[in-house]
Amino acid sequence: MIELLQQRLVFVAILGDEIVGDGNAVRSLFRAPLQQRKDIGQALLTRIEKVALERGIEALLIPSSLTAESFYAHLGYRVVREQLHGEERTLIMIKTLATL
Repeated sequence: MIELLQQRLVFVAILGDEIVGDGNAVRSLFRAPLQQRKDIGQALLTRIEKVALERGIEALLIPSSLTAESFYAHLGYRVVREQLHGEERTLIMIKTLATL
C-alpha cells in the first residue's frame, strides 16, 4: 500500500480527527458512510480536477460502480464504455476539464 501511495496523488478529507474521504484516472473516491450527502465527495473531486488541470490533464477518467454513476453524472462525467470483470460491471466515465 505504501508503494502505491508513493505512485499516486492522494487527497484525504479530515473532519476533526476523523477521515471522511480519500481519493486520479481517479481510481476511487470514498467518504465515510455517515459523511455522505454533505458535499465532501464533490469538494474532493473539484480539488482533484483543479490539480489535474494545473498538471496539464485535460480530461479525467473514473471507473464508477453502478451506484455511483448518478453522483459522477451530476458533476459532469459521462459514460464512455462498460467493463465487465466476471459478474462485476464497471462504468468508465469521463469529464473534459478544459471547460472548468
